[in-house]
Amino acid sequence: MTELWRDRETREDADRMLALRQEKREAYKALFFTLAVVIAPFLALVVFNLEVALVVLVAGLVLTIVLTLHAANQTGAIVRSRLRAAAAVNGLVLAMVIAILFLVLRA
Repeated sequence: MTELWRDRETREDADRMLALRQEKREAYKALFFTLAVVIAPFLALVVFNLEVALVVLVAGLVLTIVLTLHAANQTGAIVRSRLRAAAAVNGLVLAMVIAILFLVLRA
């Protein structure tokens, strides 16, 4: 009887550890994505010019909006509304960056 209990506990512990490892892996992916989106435009500005930096920023914002809306469709109602609001704010920033890009390209 005690061996069955220990086996069950061992399996539950292994499942918990696997879930924690997966959660940690997802957190690292999110951190890497965030750093890439924040750092990439500055690197493009240093290495290339303002136009390339703005295009990189546009690409990062578009990807962020797509991922945010995708995540919103997989969550509950409260989190969904917050994620959609975040996507809307990113959309507003995207519109401003595109407007700045057009002004820079016209000049």
